[in-house]
Amino acid sequence: MSRWRTQWLTLAPILVGILGTAAGGRAAPAPEAKEAKTKFAFVLLAKPRLPDGKELVRAFASFASKECQLRVEPAADPKKHGEALAFDLTPGGYGVIALMPTPVPKREADDAAALSVSSIGTGWKLAPHTAHLIVTLTDPATVSTTDKLARLTWVLAAVAKVTNAVGIYWGDAGATHDPKFFIRVAKDTELAARLMLWTGVSAVRKPDGGISLLSTGMKQLGLPELLLEAPKKSAGQALETFFNLLTYVAKRGKALPEGDTVGRTADERLPVHYVPSPADPQEKVWRVELK
Repeated sequence: MSRWRTQWLTLAPILVGILGTAAGGRAAPAPEAKEAKTKFAFVLLAKPRLPDGKELVRAFASFASKECQLRVEPAADPKKHGEALAFDLTPGGYGVIALMPTPVPKREADDAAALSVSSIGTGWKLAPHTAHLIVTLTDPATVSTTDKLARLTWVLAAVAKVTNAVGIYWGDAGATHDPKFFIRVAKDTELAARLMLWTGVSAVRKPDGGISLLSTGMKQLGLPELLLEAPKKSAGQALETFFNLLTYVAKRGKALPEGDTVGRTADERLPVHYVPSPADPQEKVWRVELK
């Protein structure tokens, strides 16, 4: 079990208590229960700060679709639950923003910054953080997976904007993102853009000048991770092709079969093969090799 998920399970009773007392009196489901649809991520802060509720509502409206609105609930008892805000989304959904006046343990968020596309070729580095906000969102079962991820994206972007965050650590994506990049991309309605926030990219340069790219967040969509291998002559096209392939499969909604083909043009036929992941040999990923 990853460290960030261990932290979540440790804090879950506190957050469930906040939800139960502040989110309209509802009893929140336990995060490990099968019926729960709770997602979460961490907003990293230079100084401990809980967002202002009114500012958060205004910021959320600048990212979300017109059908989705955020309403901040009265704060829970800080003596009992710590500093936190509860919120509702309409139509349906609720969550908590809880302040933790410490960095994410064991530099996990710091290490994940290298896996964000916002750090590839940009020189962006995660600034030191002394605190973080745990942002949770529980959606109705009727909300699609991509809409769940989009709604969490809007909440995270709004929180980051009003708190002057230094980073956004999305554990299920495996990446810590530059907040300026996150805020900009969060306004984009295209799936191809959103996938840059929903998955990290592990990039490995080969001695011959080629590059290997591995996604780290597609399991959120119920899809296998992609391993793209590119020789030196195709390395400059690798990242664009990588996200084009991820977008194609995400829109398709299911994994490509072994032996199927994909390509950058109508005539290109690159075979799909399933191989052990270089990150975890117990996991199968779909591998495509560019020519």
